Amino acid sequence: MSNVNEGRGSYLAALLFYPLAILFWELLLKGLDRVNPFLDISLVPTVLFSLATGFLLAFIFLIIKPVVLSRILSGITLFALWVIFCIEFDCNVFYKLYYGIAYTVSMTGQVMGDFSDVVYSTAIKYIGYELLFSLPFVLFFVFMKKIIPSKEVSRKKTPFVLIPVVTLFAGAVLFSRFGPNADVYTYAFSVPNSVPKIGLLNTFRLEITYLAFGQPQEKLESGEYELWTPDGEITETESSLVAISEENVSENPDASIKDETAKTKEQKVKTAEDFIEEKPKIYEYNATVNFASLIENETNPKLKSMHEYFGSLEPTKQNEYTGIFKGKNLVFLTAEAFSPYAVDEEFTPTLYKLANNGFVFKNYYQPSWSLSTTGGEFANLSGIIPQWMEGGNSFLASARDYMPYAPGNLFGSVGYRCRAYHNSAYDYYERNKTHPNLGYEYKGIGNGLVMELGGWPYSDLLMLEATTDEIIAEHLETGVPFHTYYMTVSGHCNYAWGANAMSSKHKEEAKEAFPDEPATVQAYKAANKELDLALEYLIDKLDEAGILDDTVIVMGADHYPYAMAEANKDYYKIMSGIDDNANSISRYQNTLILYCSAMEEPVIVDTPCSSIDIMPTIANLFGMEYDSRLYSGRDIFATNYKVEEASYTMPLVIVPVAGGYSFVTAAGQYDVRTREFTPNEGVTVSEDYVKDVQKIISEKWKYARLIIANNYYKAVIPKPEKEEEQ
Repeated sequence: MSNVNEGRGSYLAALLFYPLAILFWELLLKGLDRVNPFLDISLVPTVLFSLATGFLLAFIFLIIKPVVLSRILSGITLFALWVIFCIEFDCNVFYKLYYGIAYTVSMTGQVMGDFSDVVYSTAIKYIGYELLFSLPFVLFFVFMKKIIPSKEVSRKKTPFVLIPVVTLFAGAVLFSRFGPNADVYTYAFSVPNSVPKIGLLNTFRLEITYLAFGQPQEKLESGEYELWTPDGEITETESSLVAISEENVSENPDASIKDETAKTKEQKVKTAEDFIEEKPKIYEYNATVNFASLIENETNPKLKSMHEYFGSLEPTKQNEYTGIFKGKNLVFLTAEAFSPYAVDEEFTPTLYKLANNGFVFKNYYQPSWSLSTTGGEFANLSGIIPQWMEGGNSFLASARDYMPYAPGNLFGSVGYRCRAYHNSAYDYYERNKTHPNLGYEYKGIGNGLVMELGGWPYSDLLMLEATTDEIIAEHLETGVPFHTYYMTVSGHCNYAWGANAMSSKHKEEAKEAFPDEPATVQAYKAANKELDLALEYLIDKLDEAGILDDTVIVMGADHYPYAMAEANKDYYKIMSGIDDNANSISRYQNTLILYCSAMEEPVIVDTPCSSIDIMPTIANLFGMEYDSRLYSGRDIFATNYKVEEASYTMPLVIVPVAGGYSFVTAAGQYDVRTREFTPNEGVTVSEDYVKDVQKIISEKWKYARLIIANNYYKAVIPKPEKEEEQ
């Protein structure tokens, strides 16, 4: 095969070079991934697709004439591939995820404008790896004349190059569609999940295909689920309070399970024993949607199937904490890269006070949803599992949907004045589209938030100073309760002196407070000092106005500070003192603040909970009317579950990691890497417990995507008349 005909060039070099070049890039990217495993079944489609792509490139560049044009186009292609692989490597090192073409293109301007320093510093830090990725590009220029010879290559045999292309591609497609990762290849496709499973270039091929022609949808079978009704353990009295009579359903299709008639209340006859012996309080269900009526009248098969699923779920019950904050103001913060290790009694006393008073959550997690800040923020604000979808993410896709259970809309529906602020570019992550849709009057830098900027990242304290006085003054004047949301930024990376304005501002304090910590750890804690000062300012202003007891403060992270876990050194592990990594459950344990100064004593909460539980918990604490089945999360204080049984009302923390989903429940922890379930002391579960929980997780994940993809809330929750008119 060295010479096809005398006087003609050989295409052997091209047949070797291009497949090996693509394979080198894909395997190098996979090998440098510190989170996803290298030696597993995903190697099969990655290798097959790489070789098929390489043979296809060889065929293309061998038939292009003249040779000079072929060499130019080949060089441009190889250069572009080198840049793409370097970008994806840097993204995975820094953000711990891979980005798709559509999302990368849409975010490029903002990233280069707002985070250019981070981009450049990351590129410089890992330049050695980037030079390694350049090897195929360099080799092409060294051996270009052999790879694409000047002498004409026989065109009679070049079509045979397509044989390995078709064979390898067909094999890879069959393996991917019917193998263990079939869902990732089809209806559950997303770039971050797909790249480790089938390779980068094949992922991009699928992304472009699905953007152009639509992504395959999972089939929903109608009739799969039975409609939920109160179980037999409910007492006759309780059943009468929560059940909907057939007569009531026929007269009012929108009647809720929680409706109770005045007549039922009046018919209760108290006896002497009732006054002598205190009986347990009967709690209603947080359920407002009549799914039976919806199922009966639905003509859309997909929506009907969704009605059947949500209607089959048991709602959470109201409890002793239902409505305890009814009518109070709410300040809700998503804190950039917040972690438990930003809380220190001496260095950040306000954070310490808030975290150790009010409700104190000892078993709270902020999972990595593989969407960086926008995923964590969406989970906090929606109570829905965030996902990559439609070339973007759940949050952006939700901007076109009706979102009645988001805090701005929920509190706005009962008369609150709802504002949201972000002390960075107002349109970053397209918050100018998402946040107004959540019910907020939204301002960021560039559309109404006026504050001193200084160096990056910007000050949380200055954001609170620029907004708090106006909010309080209006409340005192009008008496209208307020809900204010803040997305902070002071805790943003990089965590280094001179590279972080907030770290540098509190450098000396941090070095004095933590003299034995590495500079990276000191810089992280220094940056969060600004958040502490912002919260101190907020509390002081509320106290001065006499409304501190009437205001609830809630704060959760968007994600843990993953930028501290660098390619060569894990400073987060050093800071925490826990020997774990990004695939460990412990890495995502965090602190949830839920504080009201009117609470006389702290309430310790050991229940496992996570970011998707924040909104249903807030809704219950403020006595809102909502259907608990329409959140992915649950009210943390609901108790209608059995510890040893897998159920949809049980506490469930989903921890997505490489290889699947680990989880934490009231019964114990499951580590998907080891496939081991560790029960809590004194708890015994059935053999099918893990399998049952995995089924619950799979369905929660699927229907969280379908809620957004199908604008499902609009189909089941009537819009207020004013919104309909608009």
